[in-house]
Amino acid sequence: MKKEKIKWYIGWIIFTVWYLIGKKYILLPVIQLVFEVMSYSDAYLIVNYLWNFIAIVILFSLYGTEILRDIKEIRQYDIKSIALGYIKSFALIVLFTILGGIIQFIVSSGNSALSINEMTLRMTMREHYWAIMILSVFIGPILEELIFRWFIFNSINKSAIIKMIVSSVLFGLMHFIPSIGAIGLNELCLQSIQYVLAGIAFCLVYIKRGNVVFGISAHMSINLVHNLMYLVNQ
Repeated sequence: MKKEKIKWYIGWIIFTVWYLIGKKYILLPVIQLVFEVMSYSDAYLIVNYLWNFIAIVILFSLYGTEILRDIKEIRQYDIKSIALGYIKSFALIVLFTILGGIIQFIVSSGNSALSINEMTLRMTMREHYWAIMILSVFIGPILEELIFRWFIFNSINKSAIIKMIVSSVLFGLMHFIPSIGAIGLNELCLQSIQYVLAGIAFCLVYIKRGNVVFGISAHMSINLVHNLMYLVNQ
């Protein structure tokens, strides 16, 4: 039991450090130093792939056996239950996403700006559309669900509500780490509303379904819709 707790503590330390400084202060300077003539969008893309890959390697190195055991439980469901669970999960995510957008629009009086993370993602998408699609529709949702739902829920020995609050707040802040220092605290909190509500929805899916696969599939779908809508608008 003591070894298990130590593993959770190690995970919290490693992922906190990796999320806060790994991308901006470790990988990006190295890539820019090695490839001096590389454009920012190219460097951003490479850094994000490396950052996610390393995070996934760390995650599975620490908890691979437990994660795979949890995922394999999906075999207990029949096709109908899986399909129905996916539809309900996706509908819940969409509902909370719309709700978050409405609340953010009302609170900001319609003047809410995009985060630096979102702006950089869109800028890079213009030059590397398919690479960004793979990153945001497949790699990102898998890592985020495993970290913010599976890891956090299993590492915090508190009630489901506490787990949901911690997970959702961290999920919201994670998306705006690049904006810290570049915008004011009020705007940072304002921009986090939609992501925090989305985090709550993903938590509810995990609690209800008891399996991270449903959250991953719904997360992939909502990101795919988001990217396709951006493409159509362009």
